[in-house]
Amino acid sequence: MKLARTKKNVLLLTGIPVLLFGITACLSNTFDGPEKLGGVWVSASKLNQGHDTYMNYCMQCHGVNGDGRGPASPGMNPPPRNFKQGIVKFQSTNLGELPTDKDLAHTIRYGLRGTHMLPWDISDERLDAVVQYIKTFSPVWKKGLPGTPVETSPDPFGPAKSKEAVALGRKVYHGMAQCYTCHPSYATLSEIKDYSQEMTGNATESIRENPHLSVLQDSSYGHKFMPPDFTKNYIKSGDRISNIYERLGVGVNGTTMPSWKGGLSGTGDANESELRQWALAYYVRALVDLKYKPETRKKFFEELGAARSGNGPSPQLEGMVVDEQPNAEPDQRPLTASSSGRTGFIYIGTLVLALILGTIVQTKGWRKRE
Repeated sequence: MKLARTKKNVLLLTGIPVLLFGITACLSNTFDGPEKLGGVWVSASKLNQGHDTYMNYCMQCHGVNGDGRGPASPGMNPPPRNFKQGIVKFQSTNLGELPTDKDLAHTIRYGLRGTHMLPWDISDERLDAVVQYIKTFSPVWKKGLPGTPVETSPDPFGPAKSKEAVALGRKVYHGMAQCYTCHPSYATLSEIKDYSQEMTGNATESIRENPHLSVLQDSSYGHKFMPPDFTKNYIKSGDRISNIYERLGVGVNGTTMPSWKGGLSGTGDANESELRQWALAYYVRALVDLKYKPETRKKFFEELGAARSGNGPSPQLEGMVVDEQPNAEPDQRPLTASSSGRTGFIYIGTLVLALILGTIVQTKGWRKRE
């Protein structure tokens, strides 16, 4: 009787981990042939490498099936992306078009600031592989092609003209683009009236209630989102002036944030619109600077509150705004593959150890009963 129990215990100790890995293998999407994704044939070996990379680093949040419902996803705000939809927020192509491989790789490499989407420092080979694998979750990649990146122009201001850019950007923000429709306003109604008259020829006589707050917006992702207050919230796609300029030109896919490319001139002048788009980027960057200067931010809003009550002049954003590293991603240090890999192995190892210890405890219970 004891011998039979011992054999049963050994089978449990060795069988449970094997069963777990067997279940995982059954759930895995393995490929035995190439697939055409975004108009390009991708080999089975690359897709399988992408699958392995995804299961190691991405599955915990985005889920085994890419639906954004991984074991770590509950409570995350914003929720992990559901790759089955075939849309992503941040891309260089026009709204409604598929992103480029470079767009997807950029988000994985650098992450999204202020979210649970971390930056990942994996090899270029594995990065490309996981980008291709992610495409297999949605049928849109089997039918469509990536869009063409929206054209950009050189910065017409630079550090020497940053004050001029910020001043113009303030007028564009409140008078032309009327960003306060969704984002907070950082000017008085009197200023907004003057700016809108200057920018569009039509003076704004009133604005919404609580203009100092953002307005909750709908999205295509199954949840609402709050546009950032630039003086305290992160700009997820990066807050360099060049990042902001590019985002203004493309918009944010699946949200109410439109593309302002060519839309910031009252006469349809493309050059004027580009100048204003860059100026708006400088102004938003100046607002972002307040996030890191709490005393300056406090004084700014105290003066703005007084000005709105008619008790003083409106505060101005002073100082130079310098884009020192326009091609760098600020404060986004990629996780090394080795460190994230160790985390995954520790997680799996802990799970297996817990199962083994639980079996041992149960075995001791059997022996006591015998």
